Amino acid sequence: MEHYSGCRSPCATLGDHYFSSQSDPPLSGCFSCKGNYLEADRQYKYCPTCKLEYHFECYKYAPEIRHPFHLSHPLNSNLDDGVSISEGSYGKCNCCRKRLSEVYYHCSICDYSINATCARHAITLTMANLKRHEHALNLFPGRLPLPCNACGLSLDKIKDHAYTCFPCSYMVHRKCIDLPRVIKITRHAHRLSYSSSLPSGEFLCGVCRQTVDVSYGQYSCSKGCHYAVHSKCATRKDVWDGKDLEGVPEEPDEVIEPFEQIDEETIQHFTHEHYLKLQRDDCPRDQDYKFCQACNLAITNSDGFYSCSSMQCDFILHETCASLPIKKHHPLHKHPLTLFQPFPPKPHHQWFEMFPKGIFACNGCNRGSCGFVYKCFEDECEFQLDVRCASLPDPLIHGSHPHDHPLYFNLTKDKCMACGDGECGEYALECIKCKLFLGLYCATIPWVAHYKYDKHQLILRYGEEETTSLNYWCEKCETKLDAKTWFYACDDCNVTLHRECLLGASVYMKPNHNIRAWGAEAEITRNNGNSRPLCDGCGILCVDTLVYKAEVGYCCSFRCVKLSSDRKMLWS
Repeated sequence: MEHYSGCRSPCATLGDHYFSSQSDPPLSGCFSCKGNYLEADRQYKYCPTCKLEYHFECYKYAPEIRHPFHLSHPLNSNLDDGVSISEGSYGKCNCCRKRLSEVYYHCSICDYSINATCARHAITLTMANLKRHEHALNLFPGRLPLPCNACGLSLDKIKDHAYTCFPCSYMVHRKCIDLPRVIKITRHAHRLSYSSSLPSGEFLCGVCRQTVDVSYGQYSCSKGCHYAVHSKCATRKDVWDGKDLEGVPEEPDEVIEPFEQIDEETIQHFTHEHYLKLQRDDCPRDQDYKFCQACNLAITNSDGFYSCSSMQCDFILHETCASLPIKKHHPLHKHPLTLFQPFPPKPHHQWFEMFPKGIFACNGCNRGSCGFVYKCFEDECEFQLDVRCASLPDPLIHGSHPHDHPLYFNLTKDKCMACGDGECGEYALECIKCKLFLGLYCATIPWVAHYKYDKHQLILRYGEEETTSLNYWCEKCETKLDAKTWFYACDDCNVTLHRECLLGASVYMKPNHNIRAWGAEAEITRNNGNSRPLCDGCGILCVDTLVYKAEVGYCCSFRCVKLSSDRKMLWS
C-alpha cells in the first residue's frame, strides 16, 4: 500500500488516503481521464476510501503547473479549493475543445482551462529539419482566427494547436506540417501533388464541391488537369488510402478487358465458360422474362444483350453490363474495386466463405442482391457495391430534381428528397446549389420498366403534386395511387402502377437462385402463377413479384422462411 495524504479525488474527505496497486479485477474506468483502455495484466491505482480507479499516469497531479499553451500565468488544479470556471467558458478545454473532465487546470485571471489529460501530453516547442518549410517552426500558444497556410482552415476552429515561422509570416496546424507530398484518390484519374498555392482561377474541391481558395495549400492534379482538392478533404480517412507516393514511380493502370472479342457478334466474357452471342432482335413478348446475370433486371424489347451459345445454358448479359470494367475507382471508396461474379454456376469454396448466404448487401443502397458485385479486396476491407450503384455517373443529372442541377456523390447525407427518409441507402448524391440529397436507394430505381399487360415502356414519374388534379389508380393492386410519390405510368394506355407493385420489394434478387441463412434455405422464384400462394410464415397472401420456395412451402420473404422453418423444427 502506498501512503498518500490528500487523495486527489474531488470526493476525498479529511484524513489519509491509501492507493493500492491492482490488476484484478480489470480497470473499469479511470476517474481522471474516463478511459478504460489498459494492456493485459497491467496494474492500476485504486483508492479504497473513495472507491475510485486511476491509470498509473493519472492518479497524481501537481496542484500547480506551467504549460506552453498558457505561459502568462500558472494553472491550478481544480482539485484544490477556490478553483472555479466562469459561466462564459461553457466548461470546455481550451486545448482539445471537449468538455472539461473531472480533473483539469485553470487560470482564474484569464478564465483559461485545460484538461489534465491534455496537460500531461508532451508538447514540442520547436520543430526543425522539416521537408515542407526551410525554417524551424515554433509553437504558437494562443488561438487566433487566422487561416492555416497549409489547409486554409482557421487556426482556432479545430482541436489541433499551431506552429509559426515569424520571418515568413507562416502559420500552420501541427497535423498539417506532415501532410503528404503526393497522393492518389479514387475521385481523379491522376496523382495529386501538394502545392502551397495555385494560379488565379476558380476551382471547386473534388470532394466537398466547395470553392478552393488558391492562396492556401491544397492538392492539385500532377498532370495539369483543372482539378484541386482541399488539403483536409484530400487526406480524409475515407478518401485517401494513407500512402505518400513521393518518390514512388508511377505505373500505368493495367487495363483488363472484360471480354475477348471472338468475332463481330461473339465474345468470351471473363465470368462465363461459354461463348456469348450478341442479340439485337426484339425480345419475344411473353410472361417469362429473361434476366441479366449482372444487374438482375429484365431483358426488354429495346435492350441489346449477349446470350450463351450453349443450348443447355441460360446465361444472359445486357450489352452494357457485358462491357462493365473489371477494375473501377469509385468516389465512395478509397481503394480500387474489382468486378466479381459472387455466385457462378460452379463455385469454389472461397465463394461460400465470402457470400455464405447466397446474397450480398450493397454498401451504397443497402439492398440485397445476387447479381455481380464490385468488391474491395484490400485486407480487412469489406466494401462492396452492386453494379447499379457502381455505375452511377458523377455528377448525375436526375429527373427528380426540379432544377436539373448536377448531383454529386457525397460522403455525408441528409433526408432524401424523394422519399423523405434519412436512411435511404448508406450514401447519397447531393445538389450543391440547392443542398438537396438523393439517397442511392432512390437514385438507382430504374427510370423505365415493363409491365406484362402493356406493350409500351412505363416511365418513372417523380410526383405531380403541383401539376395535376387527376386521380390515379394502380393497375395491379387496384388501390388509389398518391400522385405526390414516385410511380410508373404509360401515357399511351393510361396505365399507372405503384413502384413497389411493378418492381417488387426485391427488384435485384434473381429468380431460380438459392439463398441460405439461419439454418434455412429457399429458392427465389417468379410469382407469376394463376393464383397467389399463401405465405407459410405469416399466413398472408404473397403478392410480390418474387416468392421464396422453401421445403415447408412458399413464403413472401426470407424472414418468413426462417419463421416457417423454426416452427417446423419446434413441432418435430
